[in-house]
Amino acid sequence: MDRRLNMIGATVMMLFVAAACGGSGEGSADEAEAPAVTPAEAIDISTLTGDAARGEGLFASRGCIGCHTIGGGRLAGPDLEGVTERRERDWIFAMIINPDSMIKNDEVARELFAEYMTAMLSVGVNHQEAADLHAYLEGSGS
Repeated sequence: MDRRLNMIGATVMMLFVAAACGGSGEGSADEAEAPAVTPAEAIDISTLTGDAARGEGLFASRGCIGCHTIGGGRLAGPDLEGVTERRERDWIFAMIINPDSMIKNDEVARELFAEYMTAMLSVGVNHQEAADLHAYLEGSGS
């Protein structure tokens, strides 16, 4: 019975997350300026410079705040305080840009999925937006 309740709770949480983590921000000027997502091997992310202020806006507008805090504790996903110290930049970019692939192919991502019982949803960010989010996380004591 407890297992069924856990499964029901997890399903309800996933529906909540799906609703909260959407928000493509259609029509925003930022989208027009940002390059389209390209395969990871086709872009050198080390050359990208992020804008923390823009990253903060993306953190809110793409629904990240529905699942994550920065120093406020766990929600549906992990608290991101210190994430830029715990994880490599490439790993963070990959998790932001293509979480489905990470959960399938990365041991740490699978462990996080098992711990939180909620898969991170793809919120449709491109490489520049991932750099902006990373800059925000880095500047927020992460």
